[in-house]
Amino acid sequence: MSLAFYVDKLQSIRPDKSSGRARPHKVCMMFAVMDLIEQGHITDNRIYYDDVLKNRFTWHFSRLKQDNDSDSPFLPFNYLKTSGLWHLEILSANKSAFERVKSPSGSTINKYVEFAYLDKALFEFLKSPQTAPILRNALTANIDSLEEQYKRWAKSLGKSDKTIKNYTGALKSSIPNWLNDVGVAKQNLLSIGSYFEYERIVSKTYEVREFVEKDKRGNGMYSAALNSYKAFLSDITQVEVQQDIDNIILDKTITDTQKSVMVNTRIGQGRFREDLISYWQGCAITKFQNHSFLIASHIKPWAKSNNEERLDPFNGLLLLANIDKAFDLGYISFDDRGRILISEQLDDYHTLGINEQMSVLLAKQHHDYLAFHRESRFRL
Repeated sequence: MSLAFYVDKLQSIRPDKSSGRARPHKVCMMFAVMDLIEQGHITDNRIYYDDVLKNRFTWHFSRLKQDNDSDSPFLPFNYLKTSGLWHLEILSANKSAFERVKSPSGSTINKYVEFAYLDKALFEFLKSPQTAPILRNALTANIDSLEEQYKRWAKSLGKSDKTIKNYTGALKSSIPNWLNDVGVAKQNLLSIGSYFEYERIVSKTYEVREFVEKDKRGNGMYSAALNSYKAFLSDITQVEVQQDIDNIILDKTITDTQKSVMVNTRIGQGRFREDLISYWQGCAITKFQNHSFLIASHIKPWAKSNNEERLDPFNGLLLLANIDKAFDLGYISFDDRGRILISEQLDDYHTLGINEQMSVLLAKQHHDYLAFHRESRFRL
């Protein structure tokens, strides 16, 4: 089957809508599997119902759940078989017994199912750094509109309801109106799912006089809205990671062995992650020790680092996902004593579990990297 076939399939994976809206279970399970394939945890198209899978499902589920959604990974593990892409390998002695089960539970899965597996062609596409981001982006079409996804994403970063309302208004109406006045077809910017298409359109806004004038009078609110949605698209499509991996693969100055190490480092795995786990022993700030929930994050960004810096464990922090995202986007940083710095642009940081008393125990080798982060990434 072609890539286009699987893009179409993942865009219409048919989540449970019995409650009047799309429940995120199937999508979160697929996201979890995509992550584990990318990280090298799943290598041979056998998806085991283990703690690593369940923890990764929970991480995505915590971002996308609403109201009374229950954290039940066994449901999509079983019912994704209706998609035609996901298949269950039932233990041979239990096939007839499993067919009689009407409502599978976690214990049922463990008792009767050996593992799940994907279509062979889909698995190969998900292993490829070139095609996996395309399929990941296609999967997001199942969860509400891009606008709703963006609102939840912005909320998860501590943006206030007022700021989110201002940004969405600018992206849906004001900026499209100004672009339309100069001959760019009017389009709700929140309906654009392609990072590169959005970038192409947005580049024209800075040539529009009315945008420049209104943005100046609004203290940069309109440009902040544009940058915020761009960061959202970059996040959900992992476009920067994809570009960096492409650059590694095409670099003729490094060996294939070095390329393998660097690709694994770029996706947060391999030696770099192991070094950070060994150094920090848990989240660098909260000391939380379940490694499944921790992100190996560069202090000086990958794109700005040389090859030595990219593999240097002192250029890294091991952080819980919510703190990592705030750090990566420049909403928090740390001074040389390790005390947290919180940007004034992070409206409601307490909802992220961030507070002014947080700190990290630094070595001297961290200082230059953090100085770079404060100067070039931290949002004053």
